[in-house]
Amino acid sequence: MYEPGTVLDGKYEIDSSLGAGGMGDVYLVRHLHLDEKRVVKVLRQDVATDPDHNKRFQREARLATQVKHANVAILYDFAQLPEGSFYMVWEYVDGAEIGRELDTRGVFPIPLAIDLGIQALRGLETIHSVGVIHRDISPDNLMITRDVRGKERVKIIDLGLAKGLAPDPNFEITQVGTFMGKLRYCSPEQADSGKVALDPRSDLYSLALVLYEMICGMPAFEQGDRPAFVFQRLTQNPLSMVGRNPRVSVPRSLDQVLQTALRPDREDRFPNAIRFIEALERVGRSMNDLATREMPITLDARPPAEPIPRSTSELSSVERESLMRRIDAAAHRVRETTKVLDRLSMLIEAGELGEAREAIESLEATNPNARGLPDLRARLEEAEQSEARRRGRRELEQMLSNYIKNKQLPLAELAFDSLVEMDPEHPKREEFAGWMTLLRQELAQDDKVVKTLQSAREALAKGRRRTARRRLETLRKLDSDVAASFEQEMTEAAQREQEDEALEKRRSEFELHLEAGNLAEAEKALEALTALGATKVSLDFARGRLEDLRRQQAVADQVTSLEHRYRERLAVDDYRGAREIALEVENLLPGGDSRRGAMLAEVARLEADAGRRASVVQGERQVADLIAGGEAEKARLALGILLRLDPENRRRADFEARIAALEGER
Repeated sequence: MYEPGTVLDGKYEIDSSLGAGGMGDVYLVRHLHLDEKRVVKVLRQDVATDPDHNKRFQREARLATQVKHANVAILYDFAQLPEGSFYMVWEYVDGAEIGRELDTRGVFPIPLAIDLGIQALRGLETIHSVGVIHRDISPDNLMITRDVRGKERVKIIDLGLAKGLAPDPNFEITQVGTFMGKLRYCSPEQADSGKVALDPRSDLYSLALVLYEMICGMPAFEQGDRPAFVFQRLTQNPLSMVGRNPRVSVPRSLDQVLQTALRPDREDRFPNAIRFIEALERVGRSMNDLATREMPITLDARPPAEPIPRSTSELSSVERESLMRRIDAAAHRVRETTKVLDRLSMLIEAGELGEAREAIESLEATNPNARGLPDLRARLEEAEQSEARRRGRRELEQMLSNYIKNKQLPLAELAFDSLVEMDPEHPKREEFAGWMTLLRQELAQDDKVVKTLQSAREALAKGRRRTARRRLETLRKLDSDVAASFEQEMTEAAQREQEDEALEKRRSEFELHLEAGNLAEAEKALEALTALGATKVSLDFARGRLEDLRRQQAVADQVTSLEHRYRERLAVDDYRGAREIALEVENLLPGGDSRRGAMLAEVARLEADAGRRASVVQGERQVADLIAGGEAEKARLALGILLRLDPENRRRADFEARIAALEGER
């Protein structure tokens, strides 16, 4: 630690200690030669011998030198003390930390909070543009001061935890899994250290947490133990600001912006500081003079500078030369500043507003009291507003033209109303209005065409050709192209109808030939159906039926042949052979066919008749033999048996007479 009054490196006189960090001690000092307050951070003696700490301290300085912006504290110098410790010299920000203002004065007026948030985002955009992330955005590292016009300005301080986005193969500040920064204001990916690589969206999240507290006066998540509230931001959206603090009226649009900025998944947040700024600017424009209900913040004015001591004696030659050098240097600065101001004016006139803003902010950082700078700033802001209006008008014009081209009437009307509201005297207002009228007429015509076409198609589908013809005539008056298309539909429908009629006729012929068993004619009808383009399903079905007919006719031919052989067997009384043929017929015919049963019955009947006839012949012979032998009684008994077999026997009377004669002889 250095005591007040100690002079570092022959240039910086220590005024007081501002605190101590993890690596160094911080002092408020006075530059002896420039008589300006500055802040010096000295690497502590106990870590100065550690190569890693030396590299980290140098890295902070190297990263800081890449950042030049009015809303980021300036690094003026970096060197090594005789005893070996490194030190860096920062801009002294005469103001208060946002955290202290929140603790002592409460919430910020919403317009002021939005303005300071936009300033901080512009500083972060510059930090990120050079490939650096801050990693420690918190109320303690955001200082509020006032510029020469008395307007509140915010400056980002302390790049001690800043890290380049490009990997450094020689040195890595943060070990995997090690948390860097303030836990209360860390991003979800920062709290979940080691799993994902940090990017600029981590800084935007931390700034959104600070802005939330500036507006609402309360943290974005319910408080609890440290693991609990860290887990909340890893898994949950922040609490809504609307109605959370009864003393603060927060617009819903502003709450939605911060809800987006504080999503757990960084892919759902603003992709960069520019998009965050644009969202806040839209809210700011819509609010106008809206403010919170608490007491507005009031920043203390800078204390007046101590008067420069002057000598009452005459100047020595050395003093005179020194004074002349200072005068020449001042004149040179004036000339250089004049050149810069002229260049700025030319940039504004040429519309190079982005470059002009960067140049003005750079000039404000180095020479905030330059004459004419406030006017240029006002001109730039007016030019930016005009450019924003022109850009918005061009975008609306393009949108309106596209909507009219694509016949999107509701969107076209909305775009037209927005354009007229933005610019009531727009030079193409009447032209756009005329296009809108034509679009309405065209859409009305299109609607009538659609309804007429729908009615015509319904009539055609129901076969009401006369009605369809009348609708076609109406379409010719409304839209010749649509009419021609529908006329083609009618022609195709008529052709399909004719084809369907021809197909139906051939199908009927096919069915008739099948029923008649006319195989050749059925095959011709099937060929005609194929030529007319019948569906594959219907053709396959017809071919199957035709094949069935072929099989049936083949079976019928076989059955006819078997029936002929059957008759031949019967003719020669070959009843066994006839019965076997009947069984073959049974195997060929389906189960419901009765011919096999009839044939078997016929065989049985004929076989029985033949047996009976043989028995009758045998009986007649037996009766005759008994009569010839004179055995009348046995002959009558045999005759009785014969008559039971053949009651109408042709020899009955003869046998009865001869038997009676034998009985008379006795």
